[in-house]
Amino acid sequence: MQLNCPAKINLFLEVTGKRPDGYHRLATLFAKINLYDVLDFTATTSGKIELEVESGGGIPPISAGPDNLVVRAARAFFRAFKIGRGVRIRLTKRIPAGAGLGGGSSDAAGTLLGLAKLLDIKIDAKKKAMLKRLGARLGADVPFFLQPAAFCIGTGIGDRLKPLVIPHSLPYMILVYPGVQVSTAESYRNLPARDPADVLTRLSHLDKLVRNLKKGRPIEEWQSLLFNRLEQARLPVLSHVERARKVLAQLGASGVRMSGSGSSVFGFISSHQDGEKCLKRLQGYPWNVFLTSCHG
Repeated sequence: MQLNCPAKINLFLEVTGKRPDGYHRLATLFAKINLYDVLDFTATTSGKIELEVESGGGIPPISAGPDNLVVRAARAFFRAFKIGRGVRIRLTKRIPAGAGLGGGSSDAAGTLLGLAKLLDIKIDAKKKAMLKRLGARLGADVPFFLQPAAFCIGTGIGDRLKPLVIPHSLPYMILVYPGVQVSTAESYRNLPARDPADVLTRLSHLDKLVRNLKKGRPIEEWQSLLFNRLEQARLPVLSHVERARKVLAQLGASGVRMSGSGSSVFGFISSHQDGEKCLKRLQGYPWNVFLTSCHG
């Protein structure tokens, strides 16, 4: 059995506070995009969880060991559902790791959903709630990938989700991974102090952004509402992000922003043809570059 695991971008991300346990509270707008890792599942009688990883498209290799979220998700699933069989999983990695695109979280969610399908476990309301709990323990973004909506407002630590129906397709986008990883923990730790009034203003911008997207308004009316507070983290590595943002803006991309804690940067373009032209002009940079779009 094969399953596609989509990447995501954050069209909006504001840090609204900090919980006593150290996690930060967010207000974010998630969007799944048409860039995928692929999971292939084969049931076995070995009683073991075996993972093979293949990286494609110049993506740096990642570990296939016990720290991989696919392995961790499979182990959690087998424990929760008391599975006595084994599984062999092949992960074809196309989403860069440490890029703010949620690839690991998407792979974890895909593992939970894929194993349920592979082992013919009927997901009723009780089991659905169990999967959500398992996902939340694996990572804050995993619950987003467990549900079918293409767009969600996320609050809490990003795990309280409100699905959105956006009836009109968003423009094509150019997505750039500059080839450097950004630590999520370091990003939050190095955020400058925020003015509460500015946070409230940004949250009103999120409301306006959602209204514009629901009405299918042109990008010229909402590109200025896109926002990511983590771009302001005081980290030297973000100089790579700033360079990518400037290059995309110079090529005519609109609404250029970093996704998540970085280092990936996206910008919207007017057509697929213009996107192809941008790809050609970006060939000289030591980056992974994709022409993609949000789920429609």
